[in-house]
Amino acid sequence: MRLLLRAGIILGILATACGKDSPTPVDFNDPAAIQANLSSADSAFDSDVFRSFSTATTEMQFAAAPALQPASILMETIRPQLVRTGGQAFLPGLLQARRLQAVMPNLSVSAAQGRIIPDSMYGRVFEWDTAANQYSWQDSTVAGLNGVRFILYATGLDGAVVEPVSSIGTFDIIDESTPTKLQLHILVRGPGGAPTYVDYTAAVTQGAASVSATASGSISNGLGGGDNKTLSFDETLTVNANGAHIQASFDLNNPAITLQLNESVSYDDPNVVITADFRLTQNGETIRTVAHIAVNTTTLASTITVTVSVDGHPVASISGDPTSGTTEWVDAGGQPLSPADLAALDHLFDALEHFQEAVDGLLAPISTFSGL
Repeated sequence: MRLLLRAGIILGILATACGKDSPTPVDFNDPAAIQANLSSADSAFDSDVFRSFSTATTEMQFAAAPALQPASILMETIRPQLVRTGGQAFLPGLLQARRLQAVMPNLSVSAAQGRIIPDSMYGRVFEWDTAANQYSWQDSTVAGLNGVRFILYATGLDGAVVEPVSSIGTFDIIDESTPTKLQLHILVRGPGGAPTYVDYTAAVTQGAASVSATASGSISNGLGGGDNKTLSFDETLTVNANGAHIQASFDLNNPAITLQLNESVSYDDPNVVITADFRLTQNGETIRTVAHIAVNTTTLASTITVTVSVDGHPVASISGDPTSGTTEWVDAGGQPLSPADLAALDHLFDALEHFQEAVDGLLAPISTFSGL
């Protein structure tokens, strides 16, 4: 989430550097300033508790590794090809789509039971096993909890739980399902139940040939008054046998920033095609990144087109085979970008990739407890 906020900062600076004073911007006026502000920025979401929550959701997803192995291998293989073009920022959506596709056979069972989490697990508290280096149930329970609890621990800069462990909060997954709706309530709170850092619901609905999952709620830094940073979000992911469609909107209260993602993944064996549209609106300006990625899953050959624009004016673009030395970033006039501009783009797409990962993690509890 540090990089999620940084995405807003970077793009806000881009808007300032390349904005309304120039009707047709063709370059970044001050890429060094972009990177300097990125380096000095303090993320509203860089709390110990939120970092620990992110680690816990990742640990839960390891349970789904066998079903998701083909998609994971593809991502690991193709990602290095796309880094130079920024296309790697849109790969997490592919894994998210595959995850929900894999859970489809289990949803009918959950629906018949009227719950996602088996009631035999209600009240269980999962703690860090220092011998196995993973979460496990160690006989601890919480009375009256219609779900499960993960204890959150201090983590290092790499996100790994620091040992000996130190508890810093709780992560509750509460089953609020009914016979007509499968829904989990996610609560992340500090020691003793306050403050609340994460509060959202994740629901899933199965149709005749598709599944839709939604996540809606908020993420906060837990501070009050003018120091409060709250991100409200809505996300919808719909999948069927032929592909997936992802829509997500994040609104930050301070400063006022809106981030929107619209992404589609289609499968036409052996090809996977990803189209994505990422927009940030700040101070009345919209910065847009549009990508089209095609990957042959047999040969791993790929093509990509990515464009970055400010209020409809082009800033940078790249198109072609990402492994070819002749495929390069150019400005609106067709001239190659400078090394400083390319460095600014690297930071931008790193931020977008982490935004995608954050969006992806919100639905992790659904897939984990639906039997993957």
